Amino acid sequence: MITYKIYNHPKFEELHVDYFNSLVDSIYRNQILSVNIDEIIITDDIEGEIQRYSSTRFREPKLTRSREYKAVAKTVDFEGKKKIFFDAQFVNGYNKFTPQIFFEQLIEVYADDLVSHRYKVSHQFYPNTPLLEVVKILFHQWATKVVANASEKMLSFEQELIHSDVKMFVDSFKRNIRKLHYKHQDDLLLDAFWIDVLMELDHFVRRCLDVKFDNGSFENLQEFSDIIPSLLNQIEHESLKLIKGEELEFSQIHRNILNVLKKCSIEIPSENPMNVQIIDSPKKLFKGNIVDTEPRIVAFMDILGFSSTIQEYDSDKTSNILNELHDALNLAVEWAIENTKDSKAQTDLKEFLEYRMFSDCICISLPYIEFGNDFHIQFHSLSTVVKSYQLMMMQKGFFVRGGISIGSYFSDKNMIFSGGLVSAYQLDKGTPVVAIHKSIIERLKKNYQVNSIGLFLENSLAYSINEPDKIFLNPFDLLDNSGKYLDYLQNTMDELIKENEQDSSDPLLALTNSMLKMTSTLTKPIYDYAKSQMTTENLNIGKEEILKHVNEQLEKYNYLLSNSKLTQQEEEETTKILNKFYFLQKLCLWSLEKDYKDEFVYYNF
Repeated sequence: MITYKIYNHPKFEELHVDYFNSLVDSIYRNQILSVNIDEIIITDDIEGEIQRYSSTRFREPKLTRSREYKAVAKTVDFEGKKKIFFDAQFVNGYNKFTPQIFFEQLIEVYADDLVSHRYKVSHQFYPNTPLLEVVKILFHQWATKVVANASEKMLSFEQELIHSDVKMFVDSFKRNIRKLHYKHQDDLLLDAFWIDVLMELDHFVRRCLDVKFDNGSFENLQEFSDIIPSLLNQIEHESLKLIKGEELEFSQIHRNILNVLKKCSIEIPSENPMNVQIIDSPKKLFKGNIVDTEPRIVAFMDILGFSSTIQEYDSDKTSNILNELHDALNLAVEWAIENTKDSKAQTDLKEFLEYRMFSDCICISLPYIEFGNDFHIQFHSLSTVVKSYQLMMMQKGFFVRGGISIGSYFSDKNMIFSGGLVSAYQLDKGTPVVAIHKSIIERLKKNYQVNSIGLFLENSLAYSINEPDKIFLNPFDLLDNSGKYLDYLQNTMDELIKENEQDSSDPLLALTNSMLKMTSTLTKPIYDYAKSQMTTENLNIGKEEILKHVNEQLEKYNYLLSNSKLTQQEEEETTKILNKFYFLQKLCLWSLEKDYKDEFVYYNF
């Protein structure tokens, strides 16, 4: 029955043959050895061995892999005959817990045989299978766990508390469920999403049963603390009824499963026919209560000349620089939220925007989903915050540079862990602008004409003819596009009136049209007045103020370069700083349409 596939330790079989035979004899004497176990394979290459055994099979089984644990044993069913693979690196005569691992794996096969004999139910379900029927199918494996635990008590062996805490399984379940939600937003394959959710649910319940039978801690059930203990008790209760041959009742188990799904933003309004509904955005799922990354648009910026700013603050007791730097970011966020007219975008900004400043670095991020124009909306919202911050800082004489990218992101009060932040940071080189990663450009191109309606992304990006591949946020876009928003509001109002005029026979539409006309009449003077104040002269006042600060920096560093005895390294550093401010001077003059008209180009999608 036992086969040894040892490739790196030639004496392993000789040293262990009596040991493993004695373990099998213990199970055999207690009559809990399944007749369906075809072979036990002890190997020091468990993954490779399973692949070799399965190479001629239709479906290749995979070893369990996750952040939490690695499988050291695997049962594989080959047309009713089961082979059990043990990893010899962990399951050997030198590990005092080998009997526990060995017995548990073999006894679970016996328990499965016993449950299968007394509980005749299909092992397969489909997307349209009613949830109650799915519960009955999954119960087969859950009952097997219960029966196996009861059978193990017939043997005497030293036991290790393997599953000491439910937390890692709760965290894994939540991570995987949220990833499935994000994936579904991308591919919209509801059937595949539902089946994957059920597989994750089954795995989670089984792991919770493991913790229960190991007397582990359930203090970290988090959102599921009021559901899982009841569910496990009911599974155990019904499993014992199964062994006694009593009639089974699944209503309470079914109810608890529905409650677990609801915590996962999934509801089942009906089961005949089967109806699966996602009730909220994955951005909200387990928000603030899960240690895992999510896809976000991430901006990273730093402040030019920050060292001298700190020196100035430390040496001047009257300096208000710290307050100004602190207020600028908060004010930029508040301004962006208040001036975001789309209700969804405004809600997302309030609920999901994360921003913080550390030393001279600023990190701002927003999550996005692969659905409709959500990416375009979130990019517009985040870039509005960034441009607001740029303008406020420049008007105070501070200048920032940085990058915006996309990628994984996790943060709490103690840390930031983000591939998106690393990518954005790597864009922060040379030119004092906020550069846009090419991955964002490619995503914005997708169905751009439809997805960008009302977002005013035109002229929001630009590039220098000397660096055409470096596309950056146009910091003056908020000033230049301020009049376009009023035009958009007025045009939207006019279009609504036209649409309602097409069916004057409908009394509700007629009433709506009348109210729209009245609103338009009342607000048009306000629009007209606001538009009249947005003259080129008025909008350029802010740009002229920024240009003044840039020229002051140029004057300071030119004076330093020509009148100070600098080392070669100091001279090179000063020249680099000068070139950055010359770039900003050109950008200001270009935006003012005074000079360098061919130096910069608006990026067109």
